[in-house]
Amino acid sequence: MDVSVILTYLPFLLKAAGWTILLSAISLVLGMLIGLGFTFMRLSTNRLLSRTAWTFVWLVRGTPMLMQVFAIYYWLPTVGILMPPLVAAIVSLSINAAAYYVDIFRAAILTVPRGLVEAGEAIGMRPWQIRWRIVLPLAVRPALPPSIGQAINAVKNTSLVSVISVQELTATSQAIYSSTYKIAEILGTASLIYLAITTVLAVLQSWLEERLGNYGAR
Repeated sequence: MDVSVILTYLPFLLKAAGWTILLSAISLVLGMLIGLGFTFMRLSTNRLLSRTAWTFVWLVRGTPMLMQVFAIYYWLPTVGILMPPLVAAIVSLSINAAAYYVDIFRAAILTVPRGLVEAGEAIGMRPWQIRWRIVLPLAVRPALPPSIGQAINAVKNTSLVSVISVQELTATSQAIYSSTYKIAEILGTASLIYLAITTVLAVLQSWLEERLGNYGAR
């Protein structure tokens, strides 16, 4: 184990880890927003909207994310939609995350007692007011822990966008060990950085589950 190589290239790996975190954060925010929209479509009484949302979830969750990255970056240009690698990476990660957030949000929304919705209807609240003032605030608590779990998956999924030359942690690691031939040192360090990021998120998830569990027991 050549420690000097690790110390030499650690700043570059940490910088790349910053890009990994940034990519994850952006894709999670966009994924939540897209997922929330598809969640309302999935719960809609309109069969066309509901079936469209179901098809989106079925298609994205049923195919490997690597294939989705290839489709967005290599296939879309054939129909006139050209994206820079970074944009294609964000779109791929966001769409993938959204498909999982649909089920997370849907399950959380279904935990809201129907009586509260009916009470809102009884006092003349509009459907959008019921969603934003009653349903969503009450759905936040059950949705938080699995949302953090999805964040862990998003961090790991960023490694897949290295195939389109986005210089996140995996791509930077590959570039370094290709020139130094120190595969064990570089990949081992990168793996530890991934582990550190996901461990922080896992601890946050456990803390939220415990905190929310204690809150619900009161």
